[in-house]
Amino acid sequence: MRRLGNWGCRTLAILALAVSHAVASPTQPGAIDARIPSASPSGFPRNDSISVSYYPAVGSDQAPAPAVIILHPLGERSLRLWRQFAKHLARNGIGAAAIVFPYHMDRRLPREPAGRRFIANDVRIATQAYRQATSDISTVATWLADQPTVDPRRIGVVGVSLGAILAHAAMGQDPRLKAGVAMLGAGDLKRLRQKSILFALVRRNPFTSGTTEAERMLRAVDPLTTAPDNQPRHVLMVEAARDDLVSPTAARELWLALGKPPIQWIDTNHFALALDVQGVFRTTTAYLRSEWGMRPADAPIPRVHPPTITLGWVAGLSARPTLALQYQALAIGRRPDHIALLHIDAGLDGLGPFLGLAATVNRYVDAGFGARPGQNRAKPYISLHVAF
Repeated sequence: MRRLGNWGCRTLAILALAVSHAVASPTQPGAIDARIPSASPSGFPRNDSISVSYYPAVGSDQAPAPAVIILHPLGERSLRLWRQFAKHLARNGIGAAAIVFPYHMDRRLPREPAGRRFIANDVRIATQAYRQATSDISTVATWLADQPTVDPRRIGVVGVSLGAILAHAAMGQDPRLKAGVAMLGAGDLKRLRQKSILFALVRRNPFTSGTTEAERMLRAVDPLTTAPDNQPRHVLMVEAARDDLVSPTAARELWLALGKPPIQWIDTNHFALALDVQGVFRTTTAYLRSEWGMRPADAPIPRVHPPTITLGWVAGLSARPTLALQYQALAIGRRPDHIALLHIDAGLDGLGPFLGLAATVNRYVDAGFGARPGQNRAKPYISLHVAF
């Protein structure tokens, strides 16, 4: 999670294009790898150079094409998946530049976990990371706009988790970012720092989000602060209804502040998108192509659809509660919080497989009836669980 923008640096044309080391093919141009100086340096030389892997859109050697900046989650250790994402977009006519955030991968400081500064208890440390990351997005947008394969009027951003929060912040501060897809992001940084399980065990010090000055610093980098800017905001939001890292309440708050842009809710926790990577690719591509006139504007956008999988304790199907893994095979109706109202589950506990028909009490508790293969009647049961 994070964001920022102190945007006076955005106009600096700091374009240090590095030599591409990938071989282009007739159908898929190779990557252009670049190192670009950060316009909002931290003072750590290792951290103050932005790594970029840019894949030009197929056919962009004939006519400039739209392009997006791909923003990875907190703690990411490799760009491998995000390069695959970039290649997918490039094959579909959208250039894509996967970038490395401050304090991650080759920008990580020695003996410091990847991205730790974004969730630092000291707000001064965290907001510096947000400011630099948002500035870096704008610097890369400047770099993209100068590429002959890019249409500078059609530049966007795609982010997941921390990347989604920063995507919202960057779109609010940089009007050149015309369209975006933000998955598992939100606003209200104070709420996120208070409610997210990421911060539950962090030792407190005096300069936390409870002080007036700390709250002022958080507001300066909060996507909510710039939500009214650059509207209507052309962004697709994808949010997890059972999210324990990024509050669904905070996600809805930002959605309302943005003027209710298109949104998809998935009945999962924060990590389930990893189970539908191809769905993420398809949905993102379809939305961006629609926004940029590359497919019919009224064509439906495919939904991201990761499975709902829970792990927890089930009581009632055996003599004592047992640990159980359950897969929500069919949802019947939706609650106002976007979680299935009723659902049919396939489960596996210490005594074997079972089937259940349950109602959702809340995102951690189900109550229903279940039966094992060969049994003639169902038994009432309660499930206490967390979703993946």
